Amino acid sequence: MVTRIARLKDFITDGYPDAGLQVQILAEDHIGTYIVPFLCERINGEWRNGITGETVQACILGWREVQTRSRDRTIPAQQSTKTRDRLD
Repeated sequence: MVTRIARLKDFITDGYPDAGLQVQILAEDHIGTYIVPFLCERINGEWRNGITGETVQACILGWREVQTRSRDRTIPAQQSTKTRDRLD
């Protein structure tokens, strides 16, 4: 099992993502740390579900930009679909 310290190294723990950027967030509860299973966005000082807009009710430790695998390359998710299509 991944330790808390190891997980934190993969996330940004100071500051917040740019407005409009959906990211993965790392949360913590009484059992341990976990990656929230949906993309989130920081809106008006709150973490929100990127699809439903609902407020995330969790202790958020950090965030990171979403990355997708394309063959042997990792591509930041915020690139436009057109850019990704050209790389595939």
